[in-house]
Amino acid sequence: MNIFDSLTRAIDYVHSYAPDITEWIVLKKELLKTLSSEERSLFSIRDPITKKQRTNELEKLIAKLWTNKTNICLEMPNE
Repeated sequence: MNIFDSLTRAIDYVHSYAPDITEWIVLKKELLKTLSSEERSLFSIRDPITKKQRTNELEKLIAKLWTNKTNICLEMPNE
């Protein structure tokens, strides 16, 4: 199974019990609980100095998938 299929399944699963998530960080935490360690490694980490969240292209794609599924535009961290 490829990463896109895994992410789609994870999004569907999270949506089944938390369909009204509005913040990226909340969705990210829930997704990380459902994915393998290899898949989790594709997510960004906080900046080690400033501790601010950064989003990568994969995470932006996930946010778009969530918006398409729920019509909820996620609040993304300031970059």
